[in-house]
Amino acid sequence: VYIAQLSIPSFTEQFALTPSKALGGQPWQFVTYMFLHGDEIHIFLNLFVFFIFGITVERVLGGKKYLLLFLLAGIGSSLIYLLITFTTSPVADLAIPMLGASGAVFGIMAVYGFLYPRNWIIMFPGIPMPAIAAVFVFAGLEIFYGLSGSQPGIANWGHIGGIVVGVVFILILKYRKKLEEKRLTS
Repeated sequence: VYIAQLSIPSFTEQFALTPSKALGGQPWQFVTYMFLHGDEIHIFLNLFVFFIFGITVERVLGGKKYLLLFLLAGIGSSLIYLLITFTTSPVADLAIPMLGASGAVFGIMAVYGFLYPRNWIIMFPGIPMPAIAAVFVFAGLEIFYGLSGSQPGIANWGHIGGIVVGVVFILILKYRKKLEEKRLTS
């Protein structure tokens, strides 16, 4: 997809999430934007997080639920980004595109944190902490960056959206599992 972005002049414009276009008749952008990236570092970081957390989460959830998580976290990421950005910023530009799988990646990381809260991970720049703590640290950082505006060009509220969807997703799965266990024992 990234090669298509570099090779086809209007490819990114057609498939990135541009709010005015997505809300005005191009709804596929709520899905396609997740498969586009801004540069090689963007791709590397998302793939690195997929490698760290995604393999384990997919093994636990299975392929279908994992794909559902990815898509829901990505779509939820974009919707929460739009909601927060356009209710808090009077000068929000409906023509600025959003792209990348980061919201979905944050959703997968959040699910990992709730599945394995006591597993220790190493956060950048080499700080070890339990996975659940890392989820809250990342959420706190994204909220700080979103409120401060200190990361222009980064959809921090989209990252928060991915985390929120991931948490809701895993809590629903755990609740359904408890109901199923209760049904089987009664």
